[in-house]
Order: sequence, then C-alpha cells, then structure tokens
Amino acid sequence: ALGAVPAAAQARPRMTIALNWIPNVQFAGLWLAMDRGYFAAEGIEARFTPGGPNAPDPLVALASGNAQLATSNWLPFLDAVGRGNDFVILGATYARSPGALCSMARRPIREPRDLVGARVLAQTPSDRLIIESILTMANLPREFRMIPTGFSPEPLVNGDGDAYFCFAINQPITLEGMGMRQGVDFHVTLLDQFGYRLPGVLIVTRRRTIESSRGQVVGFLRALARGWRENEADPAVAARLAVGRYGSELGLNLAQQTRQNELQIPLVPNANGPRVIWFDPALLGGSMTEIARATNRTVPPAGQILDLSLIEEALRSG
Repeated sequence: ALGAVPAAAQARPRMTIALNWIPNVQFAGLWLAMDRGYFAAEGIEARFTPGGPNAPDPLVALASGNAQLATSNWLPFLDAVGRGNDFVILGATYARSPGALCSMARRPIREPRDLVGARVLAQTPSDRLIIESILTMANLPREFRMIPTGFSPEPLVNGDGDAYFCFAINQPITLEGMGMRQGVDFHVTLLDQFGYRLPGVLIVTRRRTIESSRGQVVGFLRALARGWRENEADPAVAARLAVGRYGSELGLNLAQQTRQNELQIPLVPNANGPRVIWFDPALLGGSMTEIARATNRTVPPAGQILDLSLIEEALRSG
C-alpha cells in the first residue's frame, strides 16, 4: 500500500485559457496572477495558449476541449454560438474596447460622418463590418474605401489612407516614438465614441465547464481579478513579465510594453460594476445587440450566453 498522498503533493487541476492575441502586456492581470501564485493559491494549475495571426482560433480550442476558457471578441463569439457551441460570457478584460481609429491632423476622423468617403486602412477584411455598422447605426451612407495594410501606422503618416484601424493601447505608441503628439499631430478615437460600444476581450467558457467545474472557474476568475487589480499599482511589473517570461520569444520592447500597460489601465475599470473583469449586462441589451443587427446577426437570449454569477462570487470572496 502506498498510503495517503499529502494534499500539497497531489496534482492540481489544470485550467488552460486560450488567448486571442500574442502573449504581451495586454494580458497583464494573467501574468501577475501566474507569477505571484494566485492560481496556485486557488488550487489551480493555470496555463495559456498564445493567440496571434498564425495561431489557432481560441474559440476552436475552447470548443475542442483543449482549453477551459478563452478570450474573444463579440462578433466571433456570436458566430461560434450560432454554429451550436454552448459558449457563455463570464466577464470582460476591458470595460471599453481599445479598438480605435487613428487619423492625422490634416484630416481628423472623430465622428461617424467623417467616415463617409474616407479611405480606411485595415489589417483584416472583417474590419469592413465595423465601419459598415458605424455608418448604419448613424443613418449615414455606407460610402468608404477599405485599403489592406499591416500592423504599423506608417502608411497613415505617408498619406495612404485617412483613418487607420488600431488599438488605442498600441500603435499610437509608434507615432509617439516618431515625435508626434496625440491631440495635436494625430488623433486616436475609440470605436465606442463612434457609437460602436463593446466591452473588449470577452472571457468565455462552455456551459458544460460551468456545470462540471464551477468552483475551479470561480477560483480562476478570483485569481485573475486579483492580478488585474494589482496591475494598477505599477505598469512596469507586468511589462517586465511579458518581455522576460511569458512573451520572451517575441522580442518585445520593455519601454513599449510599459507604455502600453499605462494606456490600457484606464480602460479596465467599469463604472457600472466591480472594478475589474466585469461585464456590464446593459450593453448586451443595447449597443451590442444594435451592432449584431447591423451586421445581420442574431443575439440569443441573455440567459443563454451570459452568466455573471461566477464573477460576482469571485469578486465577493476575493
């Protein structure tokens, strides 16, 4: 007989989260929670799979069971649910999505009517749906031109387009590095200022995971929330973790990652709920449904795709 195995020596249940982008400081709360042992304190072995242009879709990893949680955006989430997946929204990393349009002072793009007739530099074909939604919701003609581009805003500077799809926490840093000043030489306008109001980076799981592993999911959210709360104290800490450990193979720049974290921190709190990774349910019945309809999608009943009881429990006890 081997006898009883001490609890500390027993393998902790593993929970993997599939990320929708490369492992950079965008996931600061996750890095802090992993580095400081908050998942281990919940009895969980936390792992992640990276996202990015050449990585598998995180929702595919979730559907296949290769991940227990995933990060995603609203329209891909809706499409996955429409294909029969039992996906549920648990929370959101950003109360306000960092998605934005950048424009130069010579032709500012700051409200929907400025987009009529504009040349829009976009990284993915699906960005067209965003512009069409903005114009549809504003009762404006869908007259604009999409121009494929890469991850750098230099084509905008060179005059190849009038607006550039960006993340407010990323590409503007490149322009700052060129000696330009936001609000003077260039403008960054969040998509929600155009009426395209969405939370950013949804935290998603499967309904069956909630039913079979509710305590572990709550523990994961509690540790993650703790990491995000502590991220506010010093943006450089998570930046160093991204550069030196979790994204060490990506050649990330510490100064850029620190600045990115500084820019994202104001987008994380939510005035309509607890301060971190909360999802405002009012958005689901408002702008999120409007955006879905503008893109010819149907939104299932809230009770089918949203369960805030886990994050409520996590934040109450954490």
